[in-house]
Amino acid sequence: MIRFILTTVFFLVIALLSYNYFFGTKEEKEQAQEIFSKGAEVVGAGADLLKSEYQKYQEGKYDEALDNVGHLLNKLKDQGGELLEDIESWKQRKSEWDQKKSDLHQLLDADPDSVDEDAVKNAIAELDKERKILESEGNRLKEQADNR
Repeated sequence: MIRFILTTVFFLVIALLSYNYFFGTKEEKEQAQEIFSKGAEVVGAGADLLKSEYQKYQEGKYDEALDNVGHLLNKLKDQGGELLEDIESWKQRKSEWDQKKSDLHQLLDADPDSVDEDAVKNAIAELDKERKILESEGNRLKEQADNR
């Protein structure tokens, strides 16, 4: 709606200026001519600005800025790649831990009388120790991922 209003106002101003330029009094003609010349100056200044910036671009004005952006993107990609590798490594170790836990449960379910209690206690303690390490490392990786 606002766009329609602005467009309508723009064309009304152009129509009024054109009418005054051709059919207005001497003062209205001078005023319309002055406004048109100022408008042409603004358009010309804008075109000159674009030409000069394009020339500066051709001369390499923006090369350093573009290189910096490229380096930043590569750095983020590398860091993201390292994080993904760390996450995959963690998942692999977690999978191995799950397998050890499953093996221990199968051992305990098979024949409780033939199991060495000290070996089982040591295996449980080792699994618990690995669980704590995996848990803390998983939390660290989660925080790293959330901060990116």
